[in-house]
Amino acid sequence: MHLPLPISHSLFNKKKEEWQRSPVASEALRPWCDSSRLPLSHLDLTGADLTDTLLADLLEAHQTAITQLDLTNVKVCASHYLYHLRFPEDEENSPNDLLRRVFEPLNDLRTLDLSYWNRMEDLRCVHPLHLTTLILFDVPDLYRTIDSVITMTELRFLDLSQSSRETGLYPRPVTALHKIVTHLKHLTCLDISSTNLAAQPSPKDWPGNVRSDIVGLRFLSKPLYFIGLFNCENASHFGEIPAKHISGDANEDQVIMALQMYKDRAGLLQSVLNESYQLYRFGNSNPLVRHTEALHLVLTAMQNHLEDSTLQIAGSASLFYIIRKVSMNRDTKKRVVSALLSGMETHMEEQVMVRNCCLSLCQFEIPQEILFDYSRLAILLVTVLQHHNADNLTQRIVVFLLNSMACHVEGDQKVQVGSFGAIEMILDQIRRKLGTNVCDDVMEVGWSFLWNITDETPVNCERFLKADGLLLFHKCFDAFRNERELVRNMMGLIGNIAEVDSLRSQLMNDDYVKIFSALLDLVEDSIEISYNSAGVLAHMVSDGEDAWRNLTIKREQVMASIVKATETWRLDTRRFINYRSFRPILRLLPLWHAYASQHWAVWALANLTTTDESPYCVALYYYVRTWDLTVLHLVYDVRTTEPVRRLALMVLSNIENWVCALQNCSFF
Repeated sequence: MHLPLPISHSLFNKKKEEWQRSPVASEALRPWCDSSRLPLSHLDLTGADLTDTLLADLLEAHQTAITQLDLTNVKVCASHYLYHLRFPEDEENSPNDLLRRVFEPLNDLRTLDLSYWNRMEDLRCVHPLHLTTLILFDVPDLYRTIDSVITMTELRFLDLSQSSRETGLYPRPVTALHKIVTHLKHLTCLDISSTNLAAQPSPKDWPGNVRSDIVGLRFLSKPLYFIGLFNCENASHFGEIPAKHISGDANEDQVIMALQMYKDRAGLLQSVLNESYQLYRFGNSNPLVRHTEALHLVLTAMQNHLEDSTLQIAGSASLFYIIRKVSMNRDTKKRVVSALLSGMETHMEEQVMVRNCCLSLCQFEIPQEILFDYSRLAILLVTVLQHHNADNLTQRIVVFLLNSMACHVEGDQKVQVGSFGAIEMILDQIRRKLGTNVCDDVMEVGWSFLWNITDETPVNCERFLKADGLLLFHKCFDAFRNERELVRNMMGLIGNIAEVDSLRSQLMNDDYVKIFSALLDLVEDSIEISYNSAGVLAHMVSDGEDAWRNLTIKREQVMASIVKATETWRLDTRRFINYRSFRPILRLLPLWHAYASQHWAVWALANLTTTDESPYCVALYYYVRTWDLTVLHLVYDVRTTEPVRRLALMVLSNIENWVCALQNCSFF
């Protein structure tokens, strides 16, 4: 069977993916030694581990058709020698000799890539070729090859760039560059990044009586289409550079070009990403306008070089400053989040990487914009707390993110987060803070997370209790009882536990009841702590006298304290709380044996329908009109206390006023 050229190339590229994963697989290229069945015009052997026989057979089979040859990072094994990075010293087996034999039959070869080859000597092996493109990226000591390179007068694209300046030093750089531009008349693209070829002349390195920003380029017959000047000291900052496109670090356009040109060269790309970070963090004398392009280029770099921790750190740092200026669509946001999670997942031990990723995630709407990978992020954040508990900044960021994730999500997702060990890890963080007698935002937000993650989620309440959470609550209260925000968050959590019938008994302890009762009078700045404490006690007294028989504090005394506290609160007090459901409150309304529970519950409804009438009147209107007539019963039942009856009437009046405002009609 004779395959068309495009199909043969497609199959060859599939095989290339295999050998790049497993060098042994390169022997699978043997079928392409029959060019009549599997023709090729481009032979890309990047990273292949070949025998000299297989290489020779491939080249011989396609010698009349090959126009492009890529030998980047190729290993050629011949006579027990490995031609990669090190070569035998004798002339017969030198790189020049090997490549001369490779190139000799390739009369139509136009593109050659020898990136990463070492010990190229003078490159005389290219003399018989008529190349238009020659790539010598990261080939050291290229100053030895200049006299050979300039013989290829048909060259249009020449890449002499390096990852490091150390391997890109020319003894007479101006003279070398002068030779290149005067001999290669058709040259349109020249990359000399990380070399000293753009240096200023010296008495021993002055090719004639010329004056120019880059002297060696003064003799060009026409401007270049592209020149790479990245990491060439300050050459990219020169005013007169004879090229349409420049890769460098002088401005945004140059950095963007560098990101495009070096996307597959990890060593050089890391430096470019560092420049990108500097540019988008500190700005430039010219306005920055290409943030979106930069974003996608940085994302590509991070995705293509996931295993390179140094590059990932540089990319994530740059990303942090870029995404603040980009109006991202949904797909781009997903791509950014995925790149951050992958980087954090792969380099969990790198504290800077983890911190960079978490800081960038803070710029998203949490949890809405990470719901597509909610579980993965939750697991990673818990893992970060395990690995980096000594870094206070990372702790703060992670606890903040976890708390944001616990807000505004459904019970299933809260259960997921709890199942990953988040509750236990946050409790450990709080214990560490308590051990150092420090109440900071990590502790406060940690308790806020616990409040949110247990809201209407009994299984998480149980996890908290099993992890000795109540004991920690007691200790934190004893140590920091004057920290109002902390106490508010802790009591919010205790309120969630109090709403769970099967768990409420664990609060039946004299010490806890004393704490809750003492907090009823705490209304200095707001009623939140007093309200939460009253709510906890309201649920506890709703269980009847039998539940209190082992306590020294009398239930009747507690109920009187609840009523007394509620009567001191202003009904028009606006509170920072979001009820998902009225069920825990409505449960208390028909309990005439627990008048304090009724009082607290109906006060809560009156307050909510007074200060936030729209959302809460809608909900109560539904309850009253469909099946729950408890509020009406409170008005007419003889067992109802007068204060509770007044509050119930106020609730109904608030609902009626809201309905009338909408429909201009009578409701009750």
